Amino acid sequence: MEPPPSHPPPKPPDEVRSQLVGPLLAYLRATGRDPTPLVERFGLPQDAGTLPEVSLPLTTLHAFLDAAEEFSQDLFLGLHVAQRVPRGNYGLVEYIARASPTVRDTFRSLARYLALLEPAWLASFTDDADGGGTFAYGIAGAPLAYGRHASEYGLALFIHVGRQLTERPWKPRAVAFAHSAPPEVAPLVEHFGVTPTFGGARNALTLDAATLDLRVVGADPALLSVLERAASGVSAPTPVSPPDAPGFVQAVRDTIRASLRDGAPQVSDVAKGLHVSPRTFQRRLTELGTSFQDEVDAVRRELAFRYLRDANLGVSQVAFLLGYSELSTFDRAFKRWTGMTPRVWRESAERT
Repeated sequence: MEPPPSHPPPKPPDEVRSQLVGPLLAYLRATGRDPTPLVERFGLPQDAGTLPEVSLPLTTLHAFLDAAEEFSQDLFLGLHVAQRVPRGNYGLVEYIARASPTVRDTFRSLARYLALLEPAWLASFTDDADGGGTFAYGIAGAPLAYGRHASEYGLALFIHVGRQLTERPWKPRAVAFAHSAPPEVAPLVEHFGVTPTFGGARNALTLDAATLDLRVVGADPALLSVLERAASGVSAPTPVSPPDAPGFVQAVRDTIRASLRDGAPQVSDVAKGLHVSPRTFQRRLTELGTSFQDEVDAVRRELAFRYLRDANLGVSQVAFLLGYSELSTFDRAFKRWTGMTPRVWRESAERT
């Protein structure tokens, strides 16, 4: 009898999307170190320090993080960046986590949606018999995932943000890293409140039942429902372009609509999504008798009317979904479109 065929081990991705590169470069600059030599050495975009994510080969990311440690002389670079990363750096996934009702729900959401940040991520949350649970993540075929500093950054960030969300100084029951132990672990012990284990082939946090059941301050069930529908693609808004709109304009509006979840759309990002240069992008819009701002307004206006008819959405939530960082900016834009504020328009729509 022949043995069953063996399956080849999974192949790690050639290229990955990292949300750490930008905050790391910004951290270096904020602490008095000009990261330009690193940017040039690894061929990163000149504005990498301001980008929400950077795509690069996995091997290059490993080498970049090792070089960044040597450049900064900071043995716990990933940990220190996690303690200062700005709110909103992870877009839709982060806001789903922040809108979840409990810490348990937050980690379940992370397990479900982490692949939106990088398709190669494999994440899970498992409930223990005593009510505790373990969140773990990694990359098939790459036991060390993004490398030591990225792993320490990731788990430290989950704890840092989790404490912010609950406004409580909780600590995990256990912390496990895939990489081997660094020469010193005191800074990690101080941050996590427990001594991590190393070399276990996975990155994981184990929390007890009391911690997982902590309420998230500012949780918003209505907003969470909208964000999860957007993340799952269950009820994405239908295209707002008229049937006779040129194909390029339709594509522009579709790309703008998809980018609103990350804030105000940017010319460079939309052009990149359409695989054209920013200069070519704007020239083609001019030839079609429109502009980037006109198309952003068209998408926002159409979606604003649709969202404002949903009684479950507050006006501030509508502003967020449209990519506005401040409610006052949305108010001014809506008044420019209609001559009235969103609240007044909603009240009048409810009466008709």
